[in-house]
Amino acid sequence: MAINILGRRSRIAAAAILIAAGSTVAGLFGATPTANAADQYVVVAVGLANDNPPVVSIGGMAKGTDEQQTGTNALSDCQNSGGSHCVMEASAKNACAAAAANDYGEFAGATDAVLANAEGAAKSKLSNQTGAHVVVSGCTDPQQQQPPPSAPAQGPTVSWDLVPGGWVAHITDRSGVTSQCTYASDRVNRSFALQANSTYDLRVVPAVPQLKDWPVTITCDNGTSTQATHHF
Repeated sequence: MAINILGRRSRIAAAAILIAAGSTVAGLFGATPTANAADQYVVVAVGLANDNPPVVSIGGMAKGTDEQQTGTNALSDCQNSGGSHCVMEASAKNACAAAAANDYGEFAGATDAVLANAEGAAKSKLSNQTGAHVVVSGCTDPQQQQPPPSAPAQGPTVSWDLVPGGWVAHITDRSGVTSQCTYASDRVNRSFALQANSTYDLRVVPAVPQLKDWPVTITCDNGTSTQATHHF
């Protein structure tokens, strides 16, 4: 009986070791692997509503995880919308697709990660730009339909030179927008018009040097500003 009990205990201990080992492996590699999200496709198709210029074009679009079936659905959408001779113009995976046409029934398609870029590329592919327009476009992710955020406009640059009897500040626009600006310091407060991408020379004469630093703020009504220090 003692031998049987000992054997039973050995088997229980061995089973416990196997369970513990299995738990460790599961902890390292994950007990339940998570499948990757399926790729998404967007397909655009274009057909004709009439044959003679100016030609009216009809678009169709579909989204799905199977590219071939999605293409079939896009063609059906084009035909159901009244288009004849519908053809697939562009297919994008996890991106955006666009189809463009002109007044002569010429079609072109393009894809890009950003919708606006895909639309622009499709129109640029048309050999004739008469009546060029986007017929249909879309993205697998709605967020891609938003234009990328533009960088904030930069404030003007400023540098100084001595001139007889005073100094001149060279103020150069970097925003690309014509604006009305103000140069302000403890000694000078002036307004001036700053043309886009140009330089304005603000002259201060007469001016007596005091050999100290003067904080300067240049503020423009296009939303830009610059802070600098002028030693004079």
